[in-house]
Amino acid sequence: MSNWVTLSRQQHASMRYSPRQNYRFTADQAVAPILAGELRQALTQFVMGFIKREERYHLVALLGRAAHSHHYIHPEDGRWLGTYVPAHFRGYPFAVARRQDSDEMVLQVHADHLLQQGGEPLFDEQGELTESVRQQLDFVGECAKNRRLTDTACQTLAEQGILKPWQTTEDGPGIKGLYKVEEEALNRLTAQQLHQLQGVPLAVAYGQMFSMAQHDQLAQRAALHAKIGMTESVDELFADDSDDLQFDFG
Repeated sequence: MSNWVTLSRQQHASMRYSPRQNYRFTADQAVAPILAGELRQALTQFVMGFIKREERYHLVALLGRAAHSHHYIHPEDGRWLGTYVPAHFRGYPFAVARRQDSDEMVLQVHADHLLQQGGEPLFDEQGELTESVRQQLDFVGECAKNRRLTDTACQTLAEQGILKPWQTTEDGPGIKGLYKVEEEALNRLTAQQLHQLQGVPLAVAYGQMFSMAQHDQLAQRAALHAKIGMTESVDELFADDSDDLQFDFG
């Protein structure tokens, strides 16, 4: 079975799903996609950078200091140890995808959460999505729209020549393929070039640069994870109070 299953009334009318209980599914992810709409929250929590995939640039948050490391979840029970969870993770186990050979977007659920019994219903007695699933659809749908906007902004920055490879140093991330904004290149842009970056592209550029102040927080989290025991005071320090389906797209 594929990891993601496209939902349909015909095939899944009587099926159910298990809601996300924790963030253990993110444990081997060293970066998380970040949307322009959540920059305000993300830049106070994460060091951000860009990753290039198939000639396209994407904004991401660093969750660890090396590949497959993740210092924002509790190593034992998968709780999120922070005050903001990236929207990309909050929509799980749901996602939207473009149907093959069509511009139509379809709702998907992760196969691990699709159930024959137990859990929560996907559809009501009238064959419509339940209210909780519809809320999830609205959320992941808005995320997909904002992802396209964010990716376009990242590409615009790259085309202006202000993204440069992030060289790994002792104090830098040990994750390969990262890029960051080159402040000197940004300052050399002409007034006309800066005008072309007005709006989301410029917000993304400055958001990434301002997020560099969170290196100390990332190092602190890495040190905490290196300890065998985590005290209750640490759990309280990083208590999660943002696990809802709302964020600012403004």
